[in-house]
Amino acid sequence: MPAAFFTYRCVDPGLELERGPVDALRAAFGDLAAGVPEAIRHLENDPAGAYFDRVSQVVMPRWSTGRIVLLGDAAWCVTLFAGHGAALALAGADQLGAVLQRHGHDLPAALADWEAGLRPEVTKRQAHARRGMYQYAPPSRLHVWLNDVTIRAITLPGVRGLVRRGLERQNR
Repeated sequence: MPAAFFTYRCVDPGLELERGPVDALRAAFGDLAAGVPEAIRHLENDPAGAYFDRVSQVVMPRWSTGRIVLLGDAAWCVTLFAGHGAALALAGADQLGAVLQRHGHDLPAALADWEAGLRPEVTKRQAHARRGMYQYAPPSRLHVWLNDVTIRAITLPGVRGLVRRGLERQNR
């Protein structure tokens, strides 16, 4: 089944949600060609077949209070712009289990240890997501142009290898 993924920035996401997917997407993308009008027309025929929502990131100063602990997207949603949500949720749960076992009955120490160990990775992934928004929902025409130039530059023979090696070093 074919699918389309549309992202864009707006001043008032709540108002966009009230407008509904057909009207909001037509206003944002109605002037485009290459399959976009067809995708919006398809949506008119089946508006319930769309997932239409705002993209949000959860940033909290603490992930626990007393014996209440938040995990995964409830605690540190990185957004779909970064990915890694399921992996971070699983890692968070696994690490929580490990620190609870290691600290025995000292719950405050266990939770402090858990958060101190996990927060640097979550913070890094959240920052990555915020940078990713510039690619998926550029805030200006300049950003669109910069994305286009970057993509074209990456395909140049000498640049491609440099970018690959830089990404490999970054992901270590």
